[in-house]
Amino acid sequence: MSSKKDEIIVLKKALTPIHLWTIGVGIVISGNYFGWNFGLSQSGYLGMLIATLFMAIMYLTMTLGISELSTMLPYAGGPYSFARRAMGRYIGFITGIGVVLQYVIAAPIIAIGIGGYISFLFPTVPTVVAAAFMYALFMGVHIIGIKEYATIEMVLVFIALGLLILMYFVGLPQINVAHLFPADGDLIPGGFKGVWSALPYAMWLFLAIEMLPMLSEETRNVQKDMPKGLISGMVTLLVLSILTTTVAIGLAGIDVMAVAEDPLPAAIAAAFGKTYWLAQILASVGLVGLIASFSGVILAYSRQVYALSRAGYLPSILAKMHKKRQTPYMAIILPGFIGLILVILFNPDDLILISTFGALVSYITMNLSVIILRKKEPNLPRAFKTPLYPLTPIVSLVLSIIAIFASFFANFTFFIVSLAVFAAASIYYWVWARHQINEDAPEERFAKEEMIQLDQQVSAKPMEAIRE
Repeated sequence: MSSKKDEIIVLKKALTPIHLWTIGVGIVISGNYFGWNFGLSQSGYLGMLIATLFMAIMYLTMTLGISELSTMLPYAGGPYSFARRAMGRYIGFITGIGVVLQYVIAAPIIAIGIGGYISFLFPTVPTVVAAAFMYALFMGVHIIGIKEYATIEMVLVFIALGLLILMYFVGLPQINVAHLFPADGDLIPGGFKGVWSALPYAMWLFLAIEMLPMLSEETRNVQKDMPKGLISGMVTLLVLSILTTTVAIGLAGIDVMAVAEDPLPAAIAAAFGKTYWLAQILASVGLVGLIASFSGVILAYSRQVYALSRAGYLPSILAKMHKKRQTPYMAIILPGFIGLILVILFNPDDLILISTFGALVSYITMNLSVIILRKKEPNLPRAFKTPLYPLTPIVSLVLSIIAIFASFFANFTFFIVSLAVFAAASIYYWVWARHQINEDAPEERFAKEEMIQLDQQVSAKPMEAIRE
């Protein structure tokens, strides 16, 4: 294990609260530009609004909980390290797999969205070509360094936010109320099932804000800055989600929005014509929002893959670091090739179901971690404490459990595929990964300190009885 020791703490501390807010909003903002609309055919506007509000509550309460966890466990492992400390190695590993699944699959979804916007402008450019270019460009950016990425991301996010605000000002006065509330009274076409099946797509308006704790090792003052970045980012996304869905559906109607691969230009085009200046701007400059999220997703999967491989749960080759740039280049490149293959093989609406399923697995374990660590280790230093505890993590936990079965209604096949991925990951863990653990990784070393404390408190029990 000596070769790994030199790679344990090598990530450069460069991030401030404004960087964290920028990255948090940036990684999610593509959800406003693409993806959320695929749930509309069954939910209608009212059903999507209800689904969005439920998911907003789930994310807001979870954000408060992980703000507490990130100040206690400031490691690149993020969700994996929380669950590892609270519930042992296996649950930590499964949480990490959920996070990897979420982001590695989110990248091709966003890449397909980028292709859709490019096709709006240049119909002859294949989606795969656009996706391959984006992967190559931003894998290179992330290998160069986190500070360089954060600077680029800040520019992209402010442009993307500016375009959304411009759309709101132009579109709000032109909303057709009949598009939002049909005269025939069929407000939620699929009823309760329609709202439930819309949950994974409503999640797309918030999904990935929880990646910020994976940047803890690169944050200058994690105890103060991480809660600020998480909470401010979530509030921003909540406001955007309500305005985007209302304006886009109000302009174009459900029939147009439910199938649009470029929903915002399509909404403006439906109301003003395809040649209208804002439709053209949203289709061209609007790519910035998707690019901001795409770049952020690469950052997210690379940090979780790096943390898991550094600790021995994934092959050690994925923990290879660029000596000069101090970036985990193999954790950036190899998952990127997998994502590009997924662009070729699958539709984005199906991939969203797998990505959100993986995310929800990690949400469940993170909320449980807040509760378990409060009870098991009440004296751990907490620079931020979850407001309204224990109600806050319980609300998020219940909504996460409800949402995880939403893909059952949306597409049963991909619900089974998601379960099969976790079954395969479990076999991999018990057969191979648990024998490869690097005890010197920060998350493992910190958990080992917990074991020593427990051993001192329960001296009558052998150490083996309280491990895992």
